[in-house]
Amino acid sequence: MHRRLRRPTALLSAAALTAALAACGDSDTATDDSGSASSGATAATEGTLDQVAFTGEVGEGISAEWSDSIDLPDETSATTLVKGDGEAIAEGDTVMTYLWVGNGSTEEQVYSDYDQGAPEAIPYDPAQLAEVFTALLEGQTYGSRVAVVADPVAVFGARAESNSLGIDPEHSVVLVGDLIEKQASSPEPTDDKVHDADPETQPSVVEKGGQPTGLDFSGIDEPALDTPVQRVVLEEGDGAAVKATDTVVVNYLGSTYDADAPFDESFSRGEPLTSPLSGLIRGWTIGLTDVKVGSRVLLQIPPAYGYGATGSGSAIPGNATLWFLVDVVEVQ
Repeated sequence: MHRRLRRPTALLSAAALTAALAACGDSDTATDDSGSASSGATAATEGTLDQVAFTGEVGEGISAEWSDSIDLPDETSATTLVKGDGEAIAEGDTVMTYLWVGNGSTEEQVYSDYDQGAPEAIPYDPAQLAEVFTALLEGQTYGSRVAVVADPVAVFGARAESNSLGIDPEHSVVLVGDLIEKQASSPEPTDDKVHDADPETQPSVVEKGGQPTGLDFSGIDEPALDTPVQRVVLEEGDGAAVKATDTVVVNYLGSTYDADAPFDESFSRGEPLTSPLSGLIRGWTIGLTDVKVGSRVLLQIPPAYGYGATGSGSAIPGNATLWFLVDVVEVQ
């Protein structure tokens, strides 16, 4: 399937880092007497790592020069390599971060966002993040470069034995984050429910040879950014109602307002999308829940429940309202 349908947080870097954040609860998280989450990591210190030196400007690149290997640590530790002069990172921020990962035991780089060409969007929620990412962000300021040394369990949780970065569970992990800036946010919709829309307020489906090829926005006004999810059931099926916990099999076509062509679609490929509904953008979960299998629906999704203030690639600009034509084929 096209990656644009995935939740932004589920796209986090390579597959192994995706697993690390998508399964944040896999790592053991302690709680203090107040009931708040505690990472179990040592507080960040300022200085250098004796075994490896990092060069390159924050936000431009990272290179590592090893002088020695790093033993598997007893606890996660964080070191501030460059102290940024931006504002303090606060809980609830989404932090745009370039991540670099090395195997401290073999003295090798195993992943770098700089090689991928784009930073990660990491939501700072200590109650949900894996231990290593809480250690990376806690007490930091924007513009900082922070190095965290941890064991694989602190990074990959239950996936430590089979992480896709190929780091042995007995090897140390060095994770460096360049904490670039706070991600801009989209206006919050007026509510988080789906609303049955008047078909006259929605675009019409363009077909060729009986197959959807686009949406026609003639006479349709662009909605306000805080408009909640809108739904039109174009054809109602007679199958089971979709649940938020289901894996769905669907054909779809996605468009931004008044676009000349869809930014993505599955009809012409002849391969429906199969995915847990919970792994897709939030607007799909809101809009497809309770829709019957066999239905065709048109969803209007606000940017906060789609790709937010940053958008996705060149085809979906920041703060774009999205429309999806969806045929619900099956649920699993």
